[in-house]
Amino acid sequence: MVVSIHQPNYIPWIGYFYKIHKSDIFVFLDDVQYIRRGFTNRNRIKTHQGVSWLTIPVENKGNYDCNINEMKIRNDLNWKENHLKNIEMNYKKSACFNDFYSVFKDCLNKNHENLSDFNIDMIKVICKLLNIKTEFVLSSELNIQETSTERLISICKVLGADQYLSGTGGSKYQDEKMFEDISLQLMYSDFYEKQYKQLWGDFIGSLSVIDYIFNCGYEIEKAWY
Repeated sequence: MVVSIHQPNYIPWIGYFYKIHKSDIFVFLDDVQYIRRGFTNRNRIKTHQGVSWLTIPVENKGNYDCNINEMKIRNDLNWKENHLKNIEMNYKKSACFNDFYSVFKDCLNKNHENLSDFNIDMIKVICKLLNIKTEFVLSSELNIQETSTERLISICKVLGADQYLSGTGGSKYQDEKMFEDISLQLMYSDFYEKQYKQLWGDFIGSLSVIDYIFNCGYEIEKAWY
């Protein structure tokens, strides 16, 4: 059984969904520290002026040590309206705008106060549209106390995994021998993003998955080799 683990990011890139697709169980690592200026509360889209960030405002004053599942959204600000206007302005001429915009709008307008809950709900909705049927688990429900590589291994043990699928960036910090010592197969994602038809000039990769969906629809497997 293949398990993969990642923080619940805001409308993640295609490679994130590839990892979910390749896993039997995907674990949302929601009980680790929120990282400022990461991808937990923001992501990139393509506009007529180049790349632009969509950022969810959070209650960050004095909260930099909070876990992701403790971070609150600043719903008193008009960020939802701004995100929708930005998306409509830059994707209304895309091939699948009418198919996806209302779905995204409905997700965005749900009454979430918690950042992690909001991101997870959005990811699950997108996975359903993409016909990804992987099982989801929250790390906060597993009562894992270890950190770093030990945490990943403990999660895999609890879930009965014999294979752990990591992003390529994990090779920089994971202790690979620890996986070998317990005969847990460590695999790294072989994701490679294909270029696809976009608006606004030359192709830009590693954008939020919504860029692909607006331009190409829900057949996500066409986005990778």
